[in-house]
Amino acid sequence: MKPSFPDAFVLKLLRQESSLINAFRRLIEKVEIRTEQQLRETKGIHLEPIKANPPYHSIRLDQGPRAKVLLDGETMVFLDLDQDHDKTYGRK
Repeated sequence: MKPSFPDAFVLKLLRQESSLINAFRRLIEKVEIRTEQQLRETKGIHLEPIKANPPYHSIRLDQGPRAKVLLDGETMVFLDLDQDHDKTYGRK
């Protein structure tokens, strides 16, 4: 898949700790060489749908932090990230 990063996402990412930025870099390396189906099947990535309209997905950055993404054909658009796993799903 081809990753895409809107400006607001990049600004939020740059305010994170270096460990999360490094985890994000490792995730992008995986995203770039896999299809959507391969990402769903790759252990540790946990690409999961979020009940929303349009249908967003959650993808793991690290142990807890997740990013909210929109899948658009072969492009994965990164929209938001949160240190709290549950907030990505709209809980809490």
